[in-house]
Amino acid sequence: METQLAPDRRAAHKARHRQAILDAADELIRERGKPQFSVDELAERADVARRTVFNHFASLDEVVMTACTRVVSEAVGELRAATAATPAIDGSPASLFTEITTAVRGIDLPTVIAYLWRVLADECDDGKSSYALLDVFARATEQISIETVRRSVELDELEVEILVSSVMNGIAVVAEHWIKLTGAALDAPSRAIWNELLDRLIGIMRAGYAPPS
Repeated sequence: METQLAPDRRAAHKARHRQAILDAADELIRERGKPQFSVDELAERADVARRTVFNHFASLDEVVMTACTRVVSEAVGELRAATAATPAIDGSPASLFTEITTAVRGIDLPTVIAYLWRVLADECDDGKSSYALLDVFARATEQISIETVRRSVELDELEVEILVSSVMNGIAVVAEHWIKLTGAALDAPSRAIWNELLDRLIGIMRAGYAPPS
């Protein structure tokens, strides 16, 4: 019995270390407003050895990106809760699209995006910040796709993944435009611009690009 439990204990131990590293990274980012810390500082805050950090992550950048993805994952959790509270979809792509976009409207994405931009923006930016933001959204898209496929058994898995990916990539594009227009401010006018851009995205996707019949 002990040999069967040992791998589980090791896995739990590794999971705790990974969680501690990400929690420490999040704390340091929020304290300093930027991911400005060394591996040694991160290891000390997480109460792990320096080598343990690299056992879980390839680089400090990977730690930061994963920590940022967790922020999006919290918003995804809100999305899951919102979709779970709605009636089950009728098995059509149109119904799934409505379910997802209704949930997206109901979560506070501007706050999430503003946080990510502050963390990921580089003073000597050469497009890396936009790429990093897209990368975070790509990671979150995978999580949402898995959950949506599980709930949408009536639909083809490929169709579900394409729909979710289209919505999330569209939101990433909207986020870039919103940042350019507002500087990621979180005041009422900025949020109004976000809602307008999101409405445009949803309208474009709902109408599609086929010529009118």
